[in-house]
Amino acid sequence: MASALKVGLTADCTDLQIGDHTAGDKEYKNILYQIRPAFGGNIIATIVSPESKPQMATVREGVMKITAPDSSFKGKITPEKIELSKEDLLTEIIKKVKEEKTVNLKSSQIIVSGGMGVGTKENFELIKQLAHVLGGQVAASRAAVDAGLIGKEHQVGQTGVTVRPKLYIACGISGSIQHRAGMDQSARIIAINTDSDAPMFQIAHYGIVGDLKDVIPKFIKAYKTKN
Repeated sequence: MASALKVGLTADCTDLQIGDHTAGDKEYKNILYQIRPAFGGNIIATIVSPESKPQMATVREGVMKITAPDSSFKGKITPEKIELSKEDLLTEIIKKVKEEKTVNLKSSQIIVSGGMGVGTKENFELIKQLAHVLGGQVAASRAAVDAGLIGKEHQVGQTGVTVRPKLYIACGISGSIQHRAGMDQSARIIAINTDSDAPMFQIAHYGIVGDLKDVIPKFIKAYKTKN
């Protein structure tokens, strides 16, 4: 569609904003700010197309907060009949195969996530045990995935999935801006880290400065005792 309209298109946006924009001696009103990760998620790019109308962007699944419907807005649906010939259909669907997913972070209400501070695959078993006890899912930072501690399907962040659980427990995750962008809208965040200056503590509702190998077993014991 963007090609047909001869306008720009920014794909996989993690945020959209409306604002004014100045370029040289020109001022533009109500421009769409299209915000997305770039260069492998190492920077956040803000892209504008002030001369193009309409302005177009696609948004990454799960990044927008679901708000309550506003019944004061009224819209009219106008059906359009579209007739296509065989020549218009260049693609034929032969078979549909549904991918089997064993990890569904987007719908999970409890997520226990591990970072490079977890250290080893063996220590990641503690993350999995806590997630199992709480009835949640296991997630990870990009650094932990890149280090081979766990599979990419568990990755949360700008280059992974965006989540909004009721509880997000970050274990050994320093809290880079790339990771926080994928989970900072969680209802409750608990950070566990040996580094008291870790950026994750800045957004955490509760912080524990300590070794996860000591803290997590106590978490599990306390939860089992209470329940």
